[in-house]
Amino acid sequence: MAKKRLILGVTIGGSSRLMDGQAAYFKSLGYEVYLISQDHYKEKLFCEREGITHLPVTIDNEISPLKDLLTLFQITKHFKTIKPDIVNLGTPKMGLLGMIAAKFLGIKKRIYTCRGLRFETETGLKRRILVAMEKWTVSMAHQVIYVSPSLLKAANRSGVAQINKSIVIEFGSSNGVNTLDFDFSKIDKQQKTALVDKYQLANVITIGFVGRITQHKGCYELVEAFENIYQNHPNVRLIMMGHIKCDIVFESRFRKHPGIIHIPFQDDVPLYMSLFDIFVLPSWREGFPNVPIQAAAMNIPIVVSDATGCVDSVNNNINGMVFPVKNTKELEITLLKYIEDENLRNIHGLAGEDWANKFTNKIIWDGINNIYKL
Repeated sequence: MAKKRLILGVTIGGSSRLMDGQAAYFKSLGYEVYLISQDHYKEKLFCEREGITHLPVTIDNEISPLKDLLTLFQITKHFKTIKPDIVNLGTPKMGLLGMIAAKFLGIKKRIYTCRGLRFETETGLKRRILVAMEKWTVSMAHQVIYVSPSLLKAANRSGVAQINKSIVIEFGSSNGVNTLDFDFSKIDKQQKTALVDKYQLANVITIGFVGRITQHKGCYELVEAFENIYQNHPNVRLIMMGHIKCDIVFESRFRKHPGIIHIPFQDDVPLYMSLFDIFVLPSWREGFPNVPIQAAAMNIPIVVSDATGCVDSVNNNINGMVFPVKNTKELEITLLKYIEDENLRNIHGLAGEDWANKFTNKIIWDGINNIYKL
């Protein structure tokens, strides 16, 4: 029997990390797997690791009609050459252009993985354009995988979902988490001690954030809340780990604060996460954030906003707590509950492992495979 040809698709270089391990898994099941995405070194490295073939295209994340027509032509050409049985495309631009090409060519199974609603934090004409793009993409897909229950609810509220073709796999996530990588007992003690010494974290309580340092990730509220906390709790530190994508005034503000430590994004996330006593994600919107699940696997209590996607990543009042999105005062109050109660931190932290085990890679990958078989 001939192998089924599967094309996975994302837009921008580096986005393939959203599918770490997934392509190799489907290859092991007998699929012939390809990735279509931006011609970027990170995408090539991903394909080498996964043992699959890269189909490079020139594609831009922003709306650009002339460039988008060129991209559509390139995608169509790749699809004509490969003749896939299944396409599974995600992120707004690749989702839309890939679905147009796949429908035009009559590809039998067209899956759109919705990892978030970009229009949620936009206004005016741009929002209307993004809503229209989402509707078109959904209309051309056979099935749409929403990566969290709240994302499906938000899509339905916004009028972009078609319930008869909408699916959420188990509790959510587009790829799951390799919980074995986030095992606290496997952390190199010498490396951790070196980091504790480097950042002077002995005998302090450390709040950790991992992600792009932007307004939409809630970083402005987080810094303001921490500034208030620090006034009465100078033994608390805030680590912000990730690429800085904010204005220079805000960057200068947090860099100058004696209790805030910025660490550029690191490949060894578990090692740096082992420094945290509390994990926080105050984002304004997500599809489904895997980082809270990674922290939960390491028995770290979680604080997240009640924004789309975020609210699904914690078992509220069991392994973490939820606060109202964009509400700086409530974020401060919620963090203080953990800062001032070590017992609560321990109880919620220890509950994290059971929660994380609901989101393992294989659970999600098997769910995707069931969709491919429909």
